Amino acid sequence: MSFSFKTLAISFVGIALVFVPVAESAAQDNNNNEENTSTFMSPQTYRRITQATEDMNAGKYDEALAELRDLAGDVADSPYELAVTLQTTAYVFINQENYEQAAVYLKRALDQDALPAEPEQGVIYALAQIYGVLGQPEKTIELMTGWLKTAEDPPPDAYITLANAYYTMERYREAYPAVKKALSLMDEPQEQWLKLALGIQYELEKYREAANTLEILVANWPDEKQYWRQLSGIYIELGEDQKALATMALAYEHNALKDEEEFLNLARLYMLNEVPYPGASLLEDMLAQEKVERSQENYELLAQAWVQAREYEKAIEALKKAAEYAEDGSLYIRAAQLEMSLANWEGATTAVQKALEKGGLDSEETGNAWLLLGTAAAEQDDFETAIKAFEEARGYPETRENATQWLAFVQTEQEVSTLN
Repeated sequence: MSFSFKTLAISFVGIALVFVPVAESAAQDNNNNEENTSTFMSPQTYRRITQATEDMNAGKYDEALAELRDLAGDVADSPYELAVTLQTTAYVFINQENYEQAAVYLKRALDQDALPAEPEQGVIYALAQIYGVLGQPEKTIELMTGWLKTAEDPPPDAYITLANAYYTMERYREAYPAVKKALSLMDEPQEQWLKLALGIQYELEKYREAANTLEILVANWPDEKQYWRQLSGIYIELGEDQKALATMALAYEHNALKDEEEFLNLARLYMLNEVPYPGASLLEDMLAQEKVERSQENYELLAQAWVQAREYEKAIEALKKAAEYAEDGSLYIRAAQLEMSLANWEGATTAVQKALEKGGLDSEETGNAWLLLGTAAAEQDDFETAIKAFEEARGYPETRENATQWLAFVQTEQEVSTLN
C-alpha cells in the first residue's frame, strides 16, 4: 500500500507587500534629510506621486500610470525622485496583477541606486516574491538570500518565499531549513505553508516530520479529505499500522475515502491489525454498493477476512461468488473444504460438483476434488458414490495412494453395513 503527493507549490494569488506608502515615505525623507539632496523630493513631485497613489487606490489605474509616466520624464535627472516614481508605477502594476511589468519597474527603481536602505529592502523583498510568481525561482533565491543576510527580524513569509523557490527547482535539501524556519516563526497554522513543508519532507523521506505536519493539517482542516488519506499512508510508510488503521477509519467516518483502492486498503488494515470483522463488513458493503469492483480478487479478499473472523459460512458464500468470476473451478474446491470443516456434507458435494463441471483443474486439483466428493459421500453412508469417487481419484498420481486407502476403508464399511 502506498500513497503519493502531487507537486506542491505556493501560489501567490496576491502579494502582500510590506512597505510604507511611497508618498508618505518620501515626505519623511524630506523632513529627516533636508540637507541631503540625494533623497530630497520636491513638493510638486510629492503632490503628483500622492495623486497617482490616490488614483491607484481608487482603481483608476490608467490615470495613475499616465501621471507616473509623465512624472518619470520630468524627474529623469533626479535619481531619487525617479526611483520613487518607478517604485510607485510598479505598485500600480501589482494592483493590476501585471507582475511582468511590476518586475520591470521594480528592477529599474533598484538600478537607480538612490533609495534609502529601508525602502530599498522593501523593493528587493517585493521583487523576490514577484519573480517567484513569474516562475523565475533562481532570481527569487538570489534576491531573497541577500535580503535575509541584512534584514532584521525577517518575517516567516520571507523564508516561505525562499523555500518555495528552492522547492520549485527541486532543491529540496536547501528548501528544508528555510521552510523549517518559517514554521518555527508561524503564529498560527498556515495551510499553504504546511503543504509546502509536507512536500519537502516527503521528498527527503522525513516521514516522521511529514506525519507531524499532516497531524496539524488534519486537526485544523478536518474537511480536507486528502490529508486523512495522506496521513494514513505516512503511518504505513512508518510501519505504524495501528495509527494507519485509526486514521483511515476516521477518514471513512468523515466520508473522506473516495476510490476503490482506499476502501480495500482499509479492509486490509483491519485484517493486518487482527480486527477482521469490521474489515469484512466494510468490504461486503462496498461490494454490495459497487464502490468496490465485484471481481474474483475482491471476493477472495472478503472470504479471507471472513475466515480470519471465523465466520466460515460467510466465507463460503464469498468464495462461491469469487468462483463465479474465476476461469477454473479451484475456488469451488476451497469452498468445499470449508463446507467439510463445518460437516456440511451436502454443501461440500455441491461445491465439488461445480468445481468439476467448471473444469480447468490441474491433475492434483482434480484428484483432490474426487477425494473430497468421496469423503463427503462416505460421511453420508453413500458408499456407492464414495467408491466411484475414490476410484476416480486413484487415476491421478498425486492422490492415488490416499484414494486407495480411502477405497479400502469404504469397501470395508460397506461390507459391515450389509451384515447389519
